[in-house]
Amino acid sequence: MQFQIKQSTINDVALIQLLDIELGVTIDILTKGALLNSWLLRQGVESQQFIMGNALDATKEFENQGFRSAKMSPYVCRLYKGQYTHLDTIYTMDRFYMGEHAIHGIMYDADFIVQATEANEHQAAVILVHHYLGSDKGYPFPFTIHVKWILEKNNKVSVQTTVINDGAVPIPIVDGWHPYFTLGESIDNCSLQFSSIGKMEYDSNLLPTGNIIVDDRFSNGLKIGSLQLDDGYELNAENSSCTLQNEQFILKINPSILYPYLQLYTPPDRKSIAIENLSGAPNAFNNKIGLHIVKPQNNIVFDTSYQVVVK
Repeated sequence: MQFQIKQSTINDVALIQLLDIELGVTIDILTKGALLNSWLLRQGVESQQFIMGNALDATKEFENQGFRSAKMSPYVCRLYKGQYTHLDTIYTMDRFYMGEHAIHGIMYDADFIVQATEANEHQAAVILVHHYLGSDKGYPFPFTIHVKWILEKNNKVSVQTTVINDGAVPIPIVDGWHPYFTLGESIDNCSLQFSSIGKMEYDSNLLPTGNIIVDDRFSNGLKIGSLQLDDGYELNAENSSCTLQNEQFILKINPSILYPYLQLYTPPDRKSIAIENLSGAPNAFNNKIGLHIVKPQNNIVFDTSYQVVVK
């Protein structure tokens, strides 16, 4: 078969590899956080990595590695002082804080289990599941989260996240991913293109003020150069795709309508760029920008896909 699946365990972390034998593509999915940790294309003796992943011998220090590829749920980016009000009750998150604000949700290092796998002539897929029991006092609402990763033909990777409210009350949900992409050289030499309504204005805490700033620099593609980015954008609903490219490769990102926000971050080493699909804005539990309320026993589904084309 063109597609295969391999499973192994490294340093107590289960690793699922989805392989396209014909094209020479392998993606590594970790059960720790259900994240995409590697995306490798082999062409003869040459190989190219498209994801800056995590060292498997340091997964217990995931936060110190920049939350690479993290699943952000049930909130994304920053939550003001880790606090919010829901159903007339004030909640304060236990984890994880950068400075005085909680960041990146509580699913980023959750232990998922493999629910199902499938490989055939068209694709390889794995479904991972985690049952959150409400262990963080700041989010005492049980839910089940399913993450389905699919490797398809033509070097395309798709991911679907389903969140099911297992509790008796409505719950607030915001979802996102935190992948760091690389095209094999400094991002200074790469160009970025997407269409947006504008950039979210952030205050000194990198929290949205609610204002949108006109910023069309990326509409027709812009070389990143020396730009330092830690910005969020509201995407154009009619065209929410994003592309990152250099002279060798084009990365195409196509989120569903439930990921209408895009967060960009350029790390200091300039070897990669975080391109984050978000269903809501940072601090959405407080500012309500993009916030979803899921009723008991109901679910919500988020989709996005990535594809790398060789020029």
